[in-house]
Amino acid sequence: MPHVTAVTAVLAGVVSLWAIARLLASRAPVSGTTPLPAVRSGTRLVAAATSGAALIVAAPALPQPMYVTAAGVAALCTAAAIGVRGEFGRSYGVPAYVIPSLRTVPPGTSGSISAAAALAAAAAAFLVAALAFGVRLLGPSDPALVALAAYVAMLFEVWVDGTWKPTGAARLVSAVAAALLGAVLGFGLVFWLP
Repeated sequence: MPHVTAVTAVLAGVVSLWAIARLLASRAPVSGTTPLPAVRSGTRLVAAATSGAALIVAAPALPQPMYVTAAGVAALCTAAAIGVRGEFGRSYGVPAYVIPSLRTVPPGTSGSISAAAALAAAAAAFLVAALAFGVRLLGPSDPALVALAAYVAMLFEVWVDGTWKPTGAARLVSAVAAALLGAVLGFGLVFWLP
């Protein structure tokens, strides 16, 4: 059961980072944008984080539990990066760019990312990975690898949003797919780069 306690701490960190980003974003409105409801970004965060939490809790019963745990943490880092990027992108997103074409778009546009949002997402991914290291879910060289995997997966989610413009349940699917991509990349990086 130590994994359950540790995953609870990491999940609390993910939700706390999203809440802080939400609070900061609400205090810095950008003219010409409309704030999105909390349910939208919060639901995506929970959907993405669930896959990571499930991997971490199931890891002791699976082969190679250390790598499966790293995959779960990478999925949680991806969820944090997606949530924080979404909040910062709406308020600190001038200029914002669409990933496929790199054209400038208004802040808050689906599939766009700004420099501030990209930095905030990277910081969120690394903070969650550092927290996972602090509660002994990761080894000493793993936080940077899972944070990198999460960042790449978050960029994939931005690309999917910018290319296909999913709506409704498809947005949840894109967030979960990004979290699972983060898990696969995290597993691979920790496995191949000791």
